[in-house]
Parts: sequence; structure tokens; C-alpha cells
Amino acid sequence: MIRVLCRDKRRGYVQQSNLQDLITMGVVVAFFRPGSNEWVDVHEGNIRTGKIIGYEGPERRKTK
Repeated sequence: MIRVLCRDKRRGYVQQSNLQDLITMGVVVAFFRPGSNEWVDVHEGNIRTGKIIGYEGPERRKTK
């Protein structure tokens, strides 16, 4: 579960698998990244999209 801040200022938790859809729909405006102990603003923050820009080498991360 991911801690989120919604557009209407409510806080809650969502399934990680639903986070991207909720961001796209504009429901979630920020989420908590526990690894770096910070809130990430979805409009201004550093969001990992799964795409590596500028890297053309082999994919070395483990895939699901």
C-alpha cells in the first residue's frame, strides 16, 4: 500500500498497482516514498516512469 494525498486534501492508502492510474486521472497529487522518506509531488517531483532516457545498454534489472 502506498500513502497518498488526494486532490481534495484527503490522505489515504492505495494499492501500488493503482497508483499510476490515479495519478493520470488527477485524483492523487502526491505520494509518500518511504525509501527516501519524502512526499513526491506528481507535478513537480521526480517520478520513476520505468523508462530510462539516454541509456542504450542492456537491461540488467530483474523483471517480473
